[in-house]
Amino acid sequence: MKKIIHITLINIIIIFISLGCSPIRYDGPYKGIIIDEETGEPIEGVVVLGVWTREIVTPGGATHQFYDAKETVTNKNGEFTIRGLGLLLFSNIIPMDVVIFKSGYTQWGYMTWKELKKTVETEKDRAIIPLRKLTIKQRKKRSISRPNVPDEKMTMLTKEINKERVEEGLLLYSGVFVLQFIFLEKLLKVDVGFVWR
Repeated sequence: MKKIIHITLINIIIIFISLGCSPIRYDGPYKGIIIDEETGEPIEGVVVLGVWTREIVTPGGATHQFYDAKETVTNKNGEFTIRGLGLLLFSNIIPMDVVIFKSGYTQWGYMTWKELKKTVETEKDRAIIPLRKLTIKQRKKRSISRPNVPDEKMTMLTKEINKERVEEGLLLYSGVFVLQFIFLEKLLKVDVGFVWR
């Protein structure tokens, strides 16, 4: 009887793994410090968006489907933390992808947290992520990417991208309330960003 139970459990585990599920994984926390590449000073107000997707195995290969997103902004010391999803058992949710953006600086586009940590220095468990300040001319030449994430999950990122687009004289991205509030901020010269905090 015990042998049948063991074989059954092993078969279940093999099935989950073959479907792209990780048996046990703890997701997060993701910590970092954003600094100015030239001065080494921390940058406050940088938007950090973490995105999780499900990996769905099909006969034609794996596809990814949006699962969740969390965003935050850096504090006055340039620090941020995204808690992550916690303990995942037999899950097909892949580790976090990240987008980092601040108007007037270079963007870290959609990439895995693991890739990001390979390309930057780390201090203890935190990634030290440099952003380079750009001129208006440099900013107009680049393309800002927005991930395929529901608008309500990235209001801070959309707001920050729209700040950049206003400064460049471009049309705004629409999102949940974003267009109206950015217009009010520019018109009244008042920060009504409390809606996203």
